[in-house]
Amino acid sequence: MIPVNPLAMMLGSLMLLISIACLGGLILWLLACLHPRSRRFMCVRRWRFGLLAAVLAVGSLPTLVFLGWLLDDWREQQALSPRLEREEILGDLVLPAGTRVWLESLEPMNDLGGEPLPYGLQSVKRAEFDRVPGMILGMRVRRLDLDASRGTAELQLLDTANLQGWPCSPEAAVSFDYPFNTPFVFAGWRLERCTLAPGSEVAGVAWPAGVTVHADESGWQLQGDGTPTRFQGLDLHALTLWLDAPAGEVQSWRAELATSLDLGPMRYPSGTRVRAYRDHLLFSPNPDAAAVNRQHGTSVEVGQSVEQSRAGEMLGIHRNEDVGVIDWDILEVP
Repeated sequence: MIPVNPLAMMLGSLMLLISIACLGGLILWLLACLHPRSRRFMCVRRWRFGLLAAVLAVGSLPTLVFLGWLLDDWREQQALSPRLEREEILGDLVLPAGTRVWLESLEPMNDLGGEPLPYGLQSVKRAEFDRVPGMILGMRVRRLDLDASRGTAELQLLDTANLQGWPCSPEAAVSFDYPFNTPFVFAGWRLERCTLAPGSEVAGVAWPAGVTVHADESGWQLQGDGTPTRFQGLDLHALTLWLDAPAGEVQSWRAELATSLDLGPMRYPSGTRVRAYRDHLLFSPNPDAAAVNRQHGTSVEVGQSVEQSRAGEMLGIHRNEDVGVIDWDILEVP
C-alpha cells in the first residue's frame, strides 16, 4: 500500500486553491486593462498594479502547469483511441474504416525481461465497430476486447452464432482463450464462455435465457439460473451439467429440487441438493429442511446424504464429507 501523508495532501490542495484564485485574479486584471477608465486608474498606480500582476502571474503557475498536464493527458488519450480512416489488417483481424480503436501504447517499450512489447495498432486492446460491423470467425461483431496479459478475447455479437457446437446468444459477451502473444491468429482461439440462445436444447433440456456454458479441463460446464427445469424426471433449479461435448454424454450434474419430492420411502423438501452419484441419485438435505423417511417417520441427520436408485430403492446413507458434500451453513471456522 502506498503511504499517504494527509498533511501533505492538505497543503497541496490549499496551494492549488490559492493558485486557482491567483489565476482568477490575473484574468480580472487583464479584463480591467481592457476597460478605458480602469486602465487610466491603473496607469496612475502602475507600480502597485504591476507588482500585483507579477504576484498573480507567479501564483498562477501551478494551475497553468496542472492544466498543461491535463491537456497533455487528453491529447495522449485521443492519440490512443483514434478512429481509423482506412481499413487495417492485423493478421486475421480486419478493422474496417471508421472503426474506433483503443491502443495500449504508442511508443516501443520493453517488458521487465527486456522483450519488446507491441505498440501502435499491434497493441490494440479494444475495437468498436459502430459504423461497419466487424467480421471475426464468420460472425458479425459489435465490439472486441483483447487482454494480452491473460490471453483472452471478448466479443459482443450482433447475431446468434454457432461456436464449437454451442448456439451462443448476442445478449452477453462471448469469451475466447488464445495462446500467449497471438491475438490475431484466429486458428488458436478456443471458446471459453458464452450464454446460450434461449430455447437451446442440450442434454434433452430446452434451456431458458441466461444459461452460461464454460470450457473446463474435461469438457464443458452448463450453469443454469434459478429458473425451474425438468431434467431426468425431476423438477430442478440451479441445474449445472458437465458434458464432454455439446452433443455428448452428460458426465455429471448437480442441482436443487424446485418442488418437494417423494421417492421410494423418502420425502425431500424443495431446495434439497441433488446430484448424480455412481449412476444413482444423491440427496443432501439442508440443515434447516430435513428429509423424512415416511416408513419409519425418522429424519435424516444433519450432515448426511441419501443415496437412492432412480426407481427409489434405498442404497445407503453417507456422511457428507465422505461423498464430497460441503455444508457451508454449518462449516466451522477455526
